Formats: sequence, structure tokens, C-alpha cells
Amino acid sequence: MSAVSLNEPSSLIERYRKIRQQSVDICAPLAIDDYQVQPMDDASPPKWHLAHITWFFETFILQRELMGYESHNPLFEILFNSYYQGVGLPYPRHRRGNLSRPTLEEVFEYRKAVDTEMCEFLSRSITDEVRFRVE
Repeated sequence: MSAVSLNEPSSLIERYRKIRQQSVDICAPLAIDDYQVQPMDDASPPKWHLAHITWFFETFILQRELMGYESHNPLFEILFNSYYQGVGLPYPRHRRGNLSRPTLEEVFEYRKAVDTEMCEFLSRSITDEVRFRVE
């Protein structure tokens, strides 16, 4: 049996899942209230960060590459944009700790939905440019 090439879809999917899980593992020791805390204006709350990275994959991969893809929640396009002014207005960084909604449960549902779509997408043939964006 030969080693799996890093260019094979299964390898990219495995790395995608592993990296996405790492964020969840880092946050595992937190109590639910800890996900909301924003210790300073330049440091986003864990809940916001978990959603932002999901927004990144949804915005820069799924929406651009899948014809007819619809955003999980159009409000998330504003709430979880960080500073990409070319794709809309970002939510003010210093106010991210004030967002009581979506709930943490909704953020994890968002992650699951986008991760499912991403893994399905990555199982297909993709261009080197798309692979670069994913990586």
C-alpha cells in the first residue's frame, strides 16, 4: 500500500478536518460564558473567532466556487467579517464581545453545516488556486 499524496482530495479533507477540530479542542476547557468574553478591543471572543473562520470558508470557497450556494445565514456575512471590506462591511472589532447572538450552539451548528459542505466540495477535483485558498 502506498502513502497518500498530499494532493489527493482525501488528504486535503483529513487536514481540513484536523485543523478545524484543533480550534474546538483549544476551546474545550472553556465554560459557556467564557466564549463570550472579549478581554481587549484587539482580541476577539472565542465564539466570534469560531464563527469567523467558518465565515471565511463559506465566503471565499463555497460562495465563490459552488453555483447557487446560499449563505447559511445572511446576517453572519456581516457579523463575522473581520476586515475584508471588499466583501461587505465588517462588524466593529471592539464590539464583538457584545454579541449575545447567535448563541454558541448556533455557531457550532454553522460550523457543522459549512464543514459538511466543505468536505463534500473538497472531495471533488479542485484547481490549484482553490487548494491554495483552502490551505
